[in-house]
Amino acid sequence: MPRCTLEYGDLYYDEIGQGNPIIFLHPPGMGRKVFEFQKPLSERYKLIFPDLSGHGESSATLKNVTIQRYAKEVLELADAIGHEKVTLCGYSSGGSIAQEFALTHPERTESIILCGGFAEVQSPSLKYEHMLGMYFVRNSPKTLAKVIATAHTFDKNYRTELIEHMLKTDLNTWFHFYHESLNYSCIGRLKNLNVPLLLIYGARDFINQHLRAYERELKDFQTAIIPKVSHQVPVKKWLEFNDEVANFMEELSARR
Repeated sequence: MPRCTLEYGDLYYDEIGQGNPIIFLHPPGMGRKVFEFQKPLSERYKLIFPDLSGHGESSATLKNVTIQRYAKEVLELADAIGHEKVTLCGYSSGGSIAQEFALTHPERTESIILCGGFAEVQSPSLKYEHMLGMYFVRNSPKTLAKVIATAHTFDKNYRTELIEHMLKTDLNTWFHFYHESLNYSCIGRLKNLNVPLLLIYGARDFINQHLRAYERELKDFQTAIIPKVSHQVPVKKWLEFNDEVANFMEELSARR
């Protein structure tokens, strides 16, 4: 497995395929394993799946976890893989990192794709979900890993793989990633988001209401609503998700 050496340890990642690079950013605790079903996209693109610091196989651990610091980490990863511009695909809270990267480093951003993304935690349900995550990280991380993995798949082998990978997460990192995601906001800067944007949501996902913030602040973006699924689109509706990503990327290529 390739690694990116940072000042505070090594960042491990999978790299497969050729073509325009897409870096996939996972939510708190999950690590790169949540993107298992995106690997078929490697037939058309170069895919990079990092375990962000404090997760999975990465030995790197941040002393102070912030969305901004994770965005800097992604920049260092982009430098390490040798690409001036990258597309970032953020799932759930991983989308906060993607947005921060695009706002801070627009010259390094080809486009961003957010699945179940939000510019700010605005709904009581999403706030409660973050707070529950923080509680269980402190009190029963094994229960949290099992609940999250079960919500993503009924396949026993894959569920076991997810749980085992999640339990490698540094607990301080896991807690503070939730905390920082809960308190992160780029609402006031959304109007400065001048890169191509694709928003993907499950039709049954309560996070969909956060789409309104993008509709208020932005005029030019694309939206895909995937039917018969809630939040776990990359796993439970991976064919549809991958198609939306590929169509978006091909459209961008056609514009160049």
